Amino acid sequence: MNYLVIDGARVVSAHRTLASARSSEQQGLGSSTEPGPLLDGEPAWWSRTRRNDGVAELGILRSDATELGFRFELRACQAPAGSCRHSPCGTYTTWAVSRCYELLSKLAAFVPLSWIWVGKRSDDPRGDAPQFLAEGWALIDRLTAEMQESLRVVELLPADTRTLDERAQAAHALVVRFLAGHFGPAPELESVVVRPVLHGQDLHLLLDPFSADLPICGTVLSGRGTDATGAELNAHACDQCFGRAPIDPPPVLTAAEYEAWTAYIHQSGS
Repeated sequence: MNYLVIDGARVVSAHRTLASARSSEQQGLGSSTEPGPLLDGEPAWWSRTRRNDGVAELGILRSDATELGFRFELRACQAPAGSCRHSPCGTYTTWAVSRCYELLSKLAAFVPLSWIWVGKRSDDPRGDAPQFLAEGWALIDRLTAEMQESLRVVELLPADTRTLDERAQAAHALVVRFLAGHFGPAPELESVVVRPVLHGQDLHLLLDPFSADLPICGTVLSGRGTDATGAELNAHACDQCFGRAPIDPPPVLTAAEYEAWTAYIHQSGS
């Protein structure tokens, strides 16, 4: 457990003891003396009163106060270089949300101009999933080892010839990619419908929304076809649409369109 010194909802330092946190706080923020509710026999947080307007604010928070609804966010500044000092930052993105302060803070160490925000907010189970936690700690161990200069014989080249700046840039990219993989927006599933259409006695297949009136075989249908079930009597199934003959030129289909088409013709027994 850590005692976190808070300034405007931003975690400015973490300490193993309350005394250490109070000592750090007194260097400019003022003392937090108003205790919050008890959590396992000790206040979950302490508030301070601003000297200017007399408004109470969160001053020291125990990292296990997540039991009372607090969550941590890893935020990264998006303002032009050199234009923000995070007090507070108004141009940022939230890259991760979790109950685990220590994990987010160690990931933030590899992301320039980032910080940990804390406050009461809705839960995000992605940041507490066992896979995220396990992969996050493994990534931290790996990047921490890569950032260390190991002892070696002077005449020998290092195993990793990258400069520390190059390693830092690579670590930054890996953390961003890792967080995006767990917290990025879920890809929208492309909905593809295979629609049988009867044109005269010929039965064709259309893909919606691939084309409103052009069948998979590419044959231009004169007039409008009628929707069919695919089991019409005396109808001739188009060999190309039903995968019995090659299509020249072949249709350009997305993965979702191709999967929907092949699933349909296999299901129909073509």
